[in-house]
This record gives sequence, C-alpha cells and structure tokens, in this order.
Amino acid sequence: MRLLRALLASAALFCAPALVAAPGATAEAAEVKVATVDLQRAINEVKAGEKEKARLETIMSQKRANLEKMEAQLVKMQEDYQKQAMVLSESARAAKEQELGQAQMNFQQTYMMAEQEMQAAYGQSMEGLIEKMRPVCSQIAAERGISLVLEKNTGVVWAADALDITNELIKRFNAMHGG
Repeated sequence: MRLLRALLASAALFCAPALVAAPGATAEAAEVKVATVDLQRAINEVKAGEKEKARLETIMSQKRANLEKMEAQLVKMQEDYQKQAMVLSESARAAKEQELGQAQMNFQQTYMMAEQEMQAAYGQSMEGLIEKMRPVCSQIAAERGISLVLEKNTGVVWAADALDITNELIKRFNAMHGG
C-alpha cells in the first residue's frame, strides 16, 4: 500500500497542463481551475485494472500454493524429527537439526522473495496503468480549461465533488483501452 501511495504522490500533478502566464500578467489575472482525480479508484474500476488485478491474483495464488507445499513439507520434517529425536544418535540428531534449520531458512527466503516479487509486479502494473491514464487526464483537463489536477488521496484535505474528474477518466480510459 505504501508503494501505491508513493506512486500516487509522484503522479499527483501528472496530468495538469503547465501553468503559463503571459509576460507581464499578474497572478490575479491568471484564472486557475483545479480538479481532483482519485487514481486508486480509477485503477480499481477501469477494465484494464480489473484484468491486471486478476493477472496478479493468479500469480499470487501460484506462489501461495508453492509456499503452502513448502510449509507442509517443513511441518512434516519437524514432526518426523520429533518422533525420531529420542532414538537418534547425537550425530544423527545434529544432522537432522541442521537439515531442519536449512529447510526453515529456505522457506523463509522463498517467502520473502515471493513477497518482494509480488510487490514489484504490483508496482510496475500500477505505474503502467497510471502512465496510460495521464494522457486521458490531460485531455479532460485541456477540454475543461483545468490548470491543475491533484490526486485526491495524496494530500488533498477536501475538495468539492464537482471538481472530481475520476468518473470521466474511468469512462474515457475504458473507451480508449477496450473497456
């Protein structure tokens, strides 16, 4: 979730046309129209976002299944060791403990790697969707004469609902990207 917030924060001003005033114009003369967009909601509601979420969920399910198999093997190894511990020689017991410790370490490493891979895949996926949304958002802003578009979830304390262009972004994005 922190990764998505960071992506959203970096994209907070992403689709606003540049604020350029004519030479000699005062700040009072330049009218600034502001809008907000909820990129998290847009990502969740566009068809491409739903497809990406399903793709990531499939990958995650596969990784989860592999981890569950590893965990079951680890539990079986622990149970076997506990059953045999009393009858094993000291050297055999030490070897089994070392084998069990190695298996636990392998499981933990595999778990951490899977988690990191999923976070990276999620981040890339969301970044890709945001990149595709930028031109759509810019187009909406240009058509409506909006000077600045702020991401609703990264620092906007309050904004009138009339300023929110998320619904329009979702509608146009789906139309442009097969939704």
